[in-house]
Amino acid sequence: MRRLLFLPFLFVLACATAAPPAARVAAPPAPPRPQFAATGTAQRVVLMTFDGLGADELTRQTQLPAFEHLARAGAVARVIPVNPTLTAPTHASILTGADPQVHGVVANRFHITGTPIDQTAHGLTVEVDVETIVDKARRHGKRVGIVPFPGMDATTPRRTGDFGLVWTPVLVPGRVVKLTRTDFKRDGWVPPTWTSRPQRRTSFSPIMRSRVEWTASRSLRLDIDVVAFDTTDDRRTNYDLYVIERGGEQELPIDARGWFAISRDQHGSWSKMLATTPNLDVTLYWGPISRTRAYPESYRAILDTEVGFWPGLPDEQADIDPNTFAEQIERLSGFLTRVQTLTIQRMPFDLLLAYQPVIDQAGHNFLGYDDSVIRRAYVAADRAAAAVGGQLDANRDAFLVTGDHGLVPVDRVVHMNRLLADHGFAPRWRAYASLSVAHLYRFSGDDDSDAVMRMLTGSGFFERVEKKSAASHADSGDVVAISYPSIGLSPSAEAPVVGEPDSYGQHGALNTHRELHTVLFASGAGVPRGELGEIGQTQIAKFVAALLGIAF
Repeated sequence: MRRLLFLPFLFVLACATAAPPAARVAAPPAPPRPQFAATGTAQRVVLMTFDGLGADELTRQTQLPAFEHLARAGAVARVIPVNPTLTAPTHASILTGADPQVHGVVANRFHITGTPIDQTAHGLTVEVDVETIVDKARRHGKRVGIVPFPGMDATTPRRTGDFGLVWTPVLVPGRVVKLTRTDFKRDGWVPPTWTSRPQRRTSFSPIMRSRVEWTASRSLRLDIDVVAFDTTDDRRTNYDLYVIERGGEQELPIDARGWFAISRDQHGSWSKMLATTPNLDVTLYWGPISRTRAYPESYRAILDTEVGFWPGLPDEQADIDPNTFAEQIERLSGFLTRVQTLTIQRMPFDLLLAYQPVIDQAGHNFLGYDDSVIRRAYVAADRAAAAVGGQLDANRDAFLVTGDHGLVPVDRVVHMNRLLADHGFAPRWRAYASLSVAHLYRFSGDDDSDAVMRMLTGSGFFERVEKKSAASHADSGDVVAISYPSIGLSPSAEAPVVGEPDSYGQHGALNTHRELHTVLFASGAGVPRGELGEIGQTQIAKFVAALLGIAF
């Protein structure tokens, strides 16, 4: 009984001696988020875009010191791209600050009103309908350089800077060359068009030679020899050394990875020894031949002399392995980086537009298939950002780095013109499609747009199907269909309707999918510091103009 009486006493005592509860103190208010607005002007502005730079994918990558430094040194924002999230419309919006339905680049592929039905408009070659930051800067007496930039191909005055590097097409495509024993001849025997060569290396088996022609044009060709040597004195015929000779005289250097360059008269190619055997079996990647396109001629001469020939894109057509593809990514990024840094050092400018495509190319070809290629593309981009930013003075220059969109895996493709044909809408209707976007136009017959929309919606392939409205651009399709992110769209009329995709990654779907968002880093003169939160892609042009001291 005494123990039971004692317990209530302890409870009362504890209540009597307990300290009163502490008063709640309100947490200090969070500091206001900086506004995405210039705080001043810069003497020079460099705007650099990385095609395919996804905000979410960037957070998954580690040990990218340049991007990490940019996030600390200035402002960083998540960028919501315009719809559709395709390269041509997004870059046009970066340049203009306008939506695709206003600037007119409504897709990577679409149709321009009044042109023949079989004529496809390519977004990167279409003149935008509104003023760009290049138009405005040059009108205000600013000097603008392009090294290079989507949509600025020097084909018209509006698409031309004061100087620039132009995206360079391939003159001769790359291919894989396979040589066997029957392709080799003894070095002592030469056909009538060959001449005898002096022996410059020791070989314990007869030196064997095969020829591969390098042709850039009718008047520009070289004879390239693959020469086999047996350097082991083991009384066996086993060729263990293969060299590349130009014209049978000059031995071309081959790096540790098997790459060698062939060039003449500013044209060039990078090729690679992919595989060799002791039995005269040789596999070569015979790289595409290109020549750097730049203007004016004095600027191109600087690039030809100090940087070299355009190395070509990573080859999506030739049957090459992922490592070789990644090496091409690194070479192209390195070439563009040298051009961009040399330009900052040597050329006067107020605004410089720079671009690199390597993340996008890696994503289209290897997203979800080989993460190492994606990683190497991000490392190359980080290296490029460090090199370009390192040429600028943060006290007087502004440096902006952004992307156009992210990428998502794709698992099937819909052949749009087969879909129309199977439902009885062809040939009255024609689809112009790229990645996740299709613009469909009616060329004859009564207006049956509603029936087309019901068919598309009922197919289950599309996240958004909408009819042309008063707010649409004149060149927009009568019906526009945007697929779910994992579904690609093709203009093909081949059966079946659904086929295998020709890539592993894509973009173009609605910007509500966060994996398609990109990022903006800004640092230097006139730039606020801190996290900017989410911004629209169309805000970038106004920010750049403000840094230049121009109202936009």
